[in-house]
Amino acid sequence: MRKFIHAFTMLAGIVMILISQACSKDDSTNLHQERLEIGRALLEVQAPNVDEVLPYYTDDIEYHDPIVDIYGIQDMTAFFNQLITDASPNLVTIVEDETLIDDIYSATWTMSGDFLNVPYQAKGISIFKFSPNSSQVYYQRDYYSEGDIMATIPGLDEAIGGFRMYYRCSVDPTYDCPLANVPLNAENNQLRSLKQISKDQLVVGRQLVEINAGNWTNVLPFLESNYEYHDPIVDIFTPATMTEFLGRLFAGSSDLYTTVEDETMVDDIYMATWTMSGEFNGAPFSAPGMSIVKFVEGTTQTYYSRDYYTEGDVMLGVPDLRDAVLGFRDYYRSAVDPTYVSPQ
Repeated sequence: MRKFIHAFTMLAGIVMILISQACSKDDSTNLHQERLEIGRALLEVQAPNVDEVLPYYTDDIEYHDPIVDIYGIQDMTAFFNQLITDASPNLVTIVEDETLIDDIYSATWTMSGDFLNVPYQAKGISIFKFSPNSSQVYYQRDYYSEGDIMATIPGLDEAIGGFRMYYRCSVDPTYDCPLANVPLNAENNQLRSLKQISKDQLVVGRQLVEINAGNWTNVLPFLESNYEYHDPIVDIFTPATMTEFLGRLFAGSSDLYTTVEDETMVDDIYMATWTMSGEFNGAPFSAPGMSIVKFVEGTTQTYYSRDYYTEGDVMLGVPDLRDAVLGFRDYYRSAVDPTYVSPQ
């Protein structure tokens, strides 16, 4: 009888453990799905449902974009109302690629609508950080180019148009440059021999983002034959064109360095936030950004990558363009930032 009771007790204990593990797994799956839906809802929020998504933020929410820095739910509420309800009531954002790993949700998107009655369209990427074991977000950063909005505003369109032309003349081998001679600084552009790179997608993804003048040739073998690259200004297709693009870029920016901060790797998609600093043709700058790299399934060959940052951070280093960027940022923050007092 004692043996029976002992065996029954052990069996009951095992059953309880299995039930507990199953419940824990179900809870984890439910939280994962809930976070996916919340991340998407916060990106695709429209004027009629602003109030519905605000509870997804913690009271100490921290938000950043290329122009605005928001701290706390009170200012976040005012920011949402001023940006979406007042300045851009017809704003529509569509999520494209998204990943969720651990507590970090990342997604690329296309946004379109009017900003203070000025129509625009912009591509971007965002990162959200959830509190542990929670469906509330405590950190969000949106990356996009303010130049996409500036290009639609008379008076600022010439500044951004001129900068984009100069940039493409410097780095884009497919661009028919209207300028005579764009100077390039070719110092320190010595190519290093190829090194053996880990066949791990995380390593390759990080290397593509942290590329610099000393190691850019190392990434070329990982570019698939149909590879394409995009940033706020240029669109590059094929590895051959990418090779020429990188050669030009680092000829004019030999001290350009990028440091990865947060990164995720899931389902053949690598995403990372970063800070880039250095000089572009003599103009010093520092810019935060975010990238997405897509791999051919199950391989380290990449067929698509896009860098998201605002060229305004680079334009600030050019004396003739600085006032245009500062003027636009004042205009934008005056419209949407509840903490901002315009110096004008």
